[in-house]
Amino acid sequence: MLTTLSLIFGYVATAAAIVGFQLKKQSHIIISQMISNLFVALSYFLLGPTKMAGGFACFVGALQTLTNYFYLRKDQNPKKYITVIFFFGYVASFIVTAYLAQKVALPNDLLPLIGSMIFLFAVSIQNSTVTRILFFLNMLVWITFDCIATPVATANLVTHICILISVIVGFVRYDILKKGKVKNEQ
Repeated sequence: MLTTLSLIFGYVATAAAIVGFQLKKQSHIIISQMISNLFVALSYFLLGPTKMAGGFACFVGALQTLTNYFYLRKDQNPKKYITVIFFFGYVASFIVTAYLAQKVALPNDLLPLIGSMIFLFAVSIQNSTVTRILFFLNMLVWITFDCIATPVATANLVTHICILISVIVGFVRYDILKKGKVKNEQ
């Protein structure tokens, strides 16, 4: 039952993420990522202790994207202290996971922290091109995390692969083809 629910949450996350990276505005990308992160977090929690680090990291990520969304709506970057707070939030999620598990399983528990640090910067800037590049790197980390611990996080693996593909497509559409058209028109 929990595995089925985990799959459902993972696929909802997939849909939100795919749609998000095909949107042009940074604020729309960020809000879709918040929804995706929330559902991925729930999916990881349902998979048990070996995926707990991912669940905590994605939950903090959902809070960060929600916070950043409100800044972007005002056409502002998040304040530096907000980024620092979330940096410590990610580190705290790593410590809580290690405490609850009574150990640190490297690299299984370290990968969500690395992915979270990349994510921290990806959603803290207003440049869609840099956001897509950082999300590309972020997805490579999360795909590795999904594969190395048992149980394999099937729905989240599908989510992260789809996000990776969507990021690549969005990068080609908005950062290569559209910029190429602008250069040709000048």
